[in-house]
Amino acid sequence: MPSQFLARIEHPSVAPATRRSSWAVMRSVVFALSLRELKTRLDGRWGGAVWVIGEPLLNTLAMLALYSAMRAQTIGGVDTLLFLVSGQMPFLLFRSLALRLMEAIDSNLGLFAYRQVQPIDAVIARGVVEVLVFSVVMGACMAALGWAGHPVVPKMPLELFASIALLIVLGSALGLLLAVGTAPPLNRLRGLVAMLFLPVYVTSGALMPLGSLPIALRGYFLYNPIAHLLELLRSALIGPTYQASPQVGWSLPMLWALCLMLAALGLYRARRYRLQMG
Repeated sequence: MPSQFLARIEHPSVAPATRRSSWAVMRSVVFALSLRELKTRLDGRWGGAVWVIGEPLLNTLAMLALYSAMRAQTIGGVDTLLFLVSGQMPFLLFRSLALRLMEAIDSNLGLFAYRQVQPIDAVIARGVVEVLVFSVVMGACMAALGWAGHPVVPKMPLELFASIALLIVLGSALGLLLAVGTAPPLNRLRGLVAMLFLPVYVTSGALMPLGSLPIALRGYFLYNPIAHLLELLRSALIGPTYQASPQVGWSLPMLWALCLMLAALGLYRARRYRLQMG
């Protein structure tokens, strides 16, 4: 199946004779590129699949070991493991979307010689793969926690879905903006961009509840839209047991998502022909 779709991209003459709409062509291209990305990500070996799933788990286990060494059984009144999983996994999804989408255009330059394939198709395809991979990882983690007796049934499922969806939109918009903004000759900036995610991570609330911070320090954390989304996500998952900071809300993350998406699409439209030529 993947070879058939790729053949249509690489050899337009074998495509069906009926004329298809632009959206139909785009769907076919994104589907084919998604299969290609998934195959590349897994590297055709079991080891690749294990690493894809194991990498985010290792991050969570490392932080769990740190808190266990500090003899912290609960964080913010919530079981330490559940607190870490509900913060680490969503943040890693956001970071993975931003950083991996940043390199999506460069990784598919050879395909842009075919008029059906546009740079944004490569970004969308890689985003789809990242969301699918982390959905599997997150599902496995929650199933394991449920099997171990942790309360994993969300108290407010709609709010949980909304916070995850907005997190995906933020990561995708930032990834597209970085993919276009750091395209050659500015690709040397990508190392600096990756380093800047450390302060974003520290202020995201993935490691500590915002309610436990001093009010003066909490104000700086609340400039980070990810901190709002993680607090809202934990409240939706855990319920009233988790005391979220009263200053969090949906307005700031939605404003960030809108501004980032508009900036990314505007910059892409301005540079789309330059991106196709590398």
